[in-house]
Formats: sequence, structure tokens, C-alpha cells
Amino acid sequence: MSKALVFGASGQMARALVPLLAERGWQVDAVTRAGRDLPDALAPLARAVPMAASRAATIQASGGYDAVFDPMAMDASEAADLLQAASDVGQFCVISTASVYADAQGRSFESSGETGFPRFPRLITEAQMTVAAGDGYSSGKVAMELAMLQSKTTILRAGAIYGIGARHPREWWFVKRALDGRARVPLVDQGRNVFHTSSAAGIASLAAFCFEGGHCGLFNVADPQPLTVAQIGHAVFEAMGHQADLISADDLPEAEWQVGYTPFSCENPVRLSTARARGLGWDGGPSYESLMPDYTAWLASRVATWEIDFPAFAAYGYDAFDYAAEDAAFLP
Repeated sequence: MSKALVFGASGQMARALVPLLAERGWQVDAVTRAGRDLPDALAPLARAVPMAASRAATIQASGGYDAVFDPMAMDASEAADLLQAASDVGQFCVISTASVYADAQGRSFESSGETGFPRFPRLITEAQMTVAAGDGYSSGKVAMELAMLQSKTTILRAGAIYGIGARHPREWWFVKRALDGRARVPLVDQGRNVFHTSSAAGIASLAAFCFEGGHCGLFNVADPQPLTVAQIGHAVFEAMGHQADLISADDLPEAEWQVGYTPFSCENPVRLSTARARGLGWDGGPSYESLMPDYTAWLASRVATWEIDFPAFAAYGYDAFDYAAEDAAFLP
């Protein structure tokens, strides 16, 4: 029986991967962040193991693994920690991000405030240039990638990740409006923006596929169809049985820029090519729409504690749910 260790077992990606590996006959050990309990759905499927002094020590304490999945490795130092146990691991899989990519002028997600939002090709392949390795989120991820590629490793570059267990569920922007009965929902750029989504379920399916096939290297991972913001809104509202008109916020004064600005809104489209992974035989994972009923139901169940459960919204620098501003802008 193959044996896997999954770090971050209370998070969205592990919640999708653990059941998938268990169904396929893997023995799964799971490590949660900060010693949290395993989610109820995973408890029958995985053995909880404590986090030791380091990732390497955690791996070695159980005698090694055929596969190790780590969605939390952020930089070269955390890659070095994993690689100390490389001789005890058959294959690693780590999660990176589409924010490592830079356009032909060197513009990236993180530099967009100073240089403008990057203009990528219609589809971003793994050959697209990246930011330089270094400190910070995106540069740190590049440094992590370079280090991990020295070992037998699968690196998955994801877009806007979503799934049950998310700490930054971008869909909450729409879900809360449905729960609050908002009948008119403004969108900048008429909702035509595209920020390719990546489901936790799709990430899990590609990780399992690579583990079982021994596929290593860099792979983009994203939903089969890159949806516009308006299409995302319609999918969320349809799953929740909510009726709302999506209206344009394009003619508002510049001072009201935040009205209609969603967590998916970006000036230029971001679409990831998954041709490399599909060329190996990966099926592309589930569609966005098929995952919305269960996902939106889970999000709705967090309504009483969302400000604690979804802390990223507090860091936006503006109120993502300023209904007074929306009403003032659009009501006579």
C-alpha cells in the first residue's frame, strides 16, 4: 500500500486530496496547521500525526513516505526543510501560484500598483517568464520552486483557489450579497474581467494523478473553463437559488472605484493553459459550476463567523460589502 503525508490538512486543498487518495487505496497521514483537529470528514480517512520541529523531522518520524503533499511551502528556506528528508520521500508535490508570472515588460501582479497590471498572452503557459527569485510572496514562491526542482517534485501553479475550508473565499463577495438579498449587484468593467479559478478538487485530482504516474515538473492547474466575473456571479447565484441583476459600475466617479470591484476583478485577463498536464492524460478536473452547490452551502454556513473565518477580507483596505455606497451610486 502506498503511503502519503499531507501537510495543511485543515485547509481546502488537503480536504479534497485526502479523500481522493484514501478512495484509491493510499494510507494517508495528515498534519494540520498549529495542531488543529482534523476536519470531521477527514478523521475516518487519515491518521493525524503531530508536526515535529520541522517538516523533515515530521516526515522522518514516520519512516518516510511514497508521496508528500505540501500546500504551504512559501520560500527557499521551507523548501530546504522539505529537502532535508528527500531521501525518505518518493515524490513531493508543492503548490505555487500564477502570481509568479511576469509579462514581456516584466510587470507582475505584485508590481501592478507601480507599473500597471501585466498583459499576458491569451493563455499563460509554464514557459512564461517569472519574477526573480527572492523575498516576498511571489518571489519567495519562485525561490521555493527552484529549490524543489532539485528533487523529484511536482509543482502546481494555481490561479484563484477555492474550495471548502478556504480562508480567503473570493466567492464570498457574491455569496454574502445573496444572503443579504441584494437584488442589484454592480460590477466594474461590466463583469468581463477574467481571473482563472482553480478548484481545490482539481488541484487534488492533478496531484493524485502525478503521484500515481510519477509525473514531475511544473504544471499549471486551473478549471476547465476560465470564467468571467459575471459568469462567476451567475454560477454562485444559480447555485444558491438567488435572483439578481448584474449591473455596470463603469460610469461612476473615480472616487467610488471600490463599488463593483470584486476579488476577481483585474484590468487584463489571466488565463492559464493546462495543456501540459492534459497532455499527460489528466482529465482537467471538475467544472466550476458543478462545485458551486456544495461550496456555496458551506460558505453560507459560516455567515455568523465570517469575519473570523475569512480574515483576508479585513485586509482589503476597503469595505467589500459597502451597500450604502452601492445604493447611493445607483438608486435615484
